[in-house]
Amino acid sequence: MLLEAQGLVKRYGSATGYEAVRDLSLNIEVGEWVSIIGRSGSGKSTLLAMLGALSRPTQGRVLLADTDFWALAERELAAFRSRQIGFIFQFPSLLSNLSALDNVMMPVLLGGGVNTKVAGARARSLLERVGLAERLTSFPGELSGGEQRRVVIARALINAPRLLLADEPTSDLDEDTEADIMDLLDQLRHTEAFSLILVTHNLELAHRADRCYQMQQGRLSTIDTPAVEWGETTPRTRHFGPPVIGIESPAAPAAGAVESLRLGRDLWANVRGPLWIGASLFAGALLINEGVERYQAMKTLQHQQEIAALEQLALSGLRADIQSITDLGEGRYELTLYLWNVTGEQPIYVMSPQVRAYVQVGTLWQEVPLQPADAIDGAVLKITGKQLYRYIFEARPKEYAELFPYYMHLRFANTMLISPRSEPGDALFERADNYYSYVKPWNVDDQLILQKMKFPGKPPVWIPMPPH
Repeated sequence: MLLEAQGLVKRYGSATGYEAVRDLSLNIEVGEWVSIIGRSGSGKSTLLAMLGALSRPTQGRVLLADTDFWALAERELAAFRSRQIGFIFQFPSLLSNLSALDNVMMPVLLGGGVNTKVAGARARSLLERVGLAERLTSFPGELSGGEQRRVVIARALINAPRLLLADEPTSDLDEDTEADIMDLLDQLRHTEAFSLILVTHNLELAHRADRCYQMQQGRLSTIDTPAVEWGETTPRTRHFGPPVIGIESPAAPAAGAVESLRLGRDLWANVRGPLWIGASLFAGALLINEGVERYQAMKTLQHQQEIAALEQLALSGLRADIQSITDLGEGRYELTLYLWNVTGEQPIYVMSPQVRAYVQVGTLWQEVPLQPADAIDGAVLKITGKQLYRYIFEARPKEYAELFPYYMHLRFANTMLISPRSEPGDALFERADNYYSYVKPWNVDDQLILQKMKFPGKPPVWIPMPPH
């Protein structure tokens, strides 16, 4: 057994707060591929963060190669995570000013303890194996989306991890490129001997795994393929109207005969008309009721389809991340975020993001002051391409968690309302993102950092970290 997760709980807030993951257990064999599907907000990424030693569980423990890594000290945990776990997230997060080869080597250089020539040889070998032998010196901006994703795969495998975590690794790729990337991952899984946990919305990809799970409201369950596909319904047939009643005409009385009188002889003649009118009115009422029911069902289905399309547009059509972080001195920094409509067709309307900044102190997140640099509060923006937002924040903590030596670990929480129309009405989707980055403290000398970290040049102001 490679991975054992037992009784995992992730709770936000107080003891009665929101539980993103609820009493979850999962075992992964060596070399096994497990996939997890689920709606946004179901807890998939939170689970990966706990399995990947990025977010400490509220309860439970995780054993990787028989090591309870959440029992390790912080520096030991960082070293263990670097050696044993690889990450592939939804967006590449490559350093734009480094070549493909340098991007792949970066985790080794940051970890230290490995000869640069050995690291370079390993990085070249991986890039060749992912089909980029001719692109070693290319920068991310010169690579296609599929090529960037291949660089990310090579970077994730540079330290020969035993477990690879992939969170929506192909969501922004076309169908053919997506298939190529998954074929490549499956091939490398056998040759590099790692286990793979894949989080995806693509049911077809999920079913390629050895085991497939579904995440719902923080709980994990084995997928059962439904007998009827989503959207299919069985029409109901209802019959209305009165039964057919046969009435035998009475025989004409014989001439001269005295007609006998019978009680109620004319009853049917008198009530037949009102009965037919009542039956017709009743049938009409039933037909109207059926029509209203079908109309309401149609409107409900249309609303559900509209919300589903809006969710797809908000999550897949809009890309968001950190563009840059600039050191303004004295602990003040400028953060630039981008929103990018990648649909190329349909405009996306966004209420200006509500952004908050936090620095990790120990195991807690401490909020720091942040203000927008542009007058964008309350505005509804029409996003057709790439839109930038600038913020000024202050980060001068007396102490901070050092996942990378001398660097602060920051989180930027971004909440925004998204609509396909300028006047949304009830067509609104709330999207919440978290962006992570290592930021160089303003009061640490570059030479001190270079003694510990082997950067190819001046230490960067910020180092992006994949979302978790």
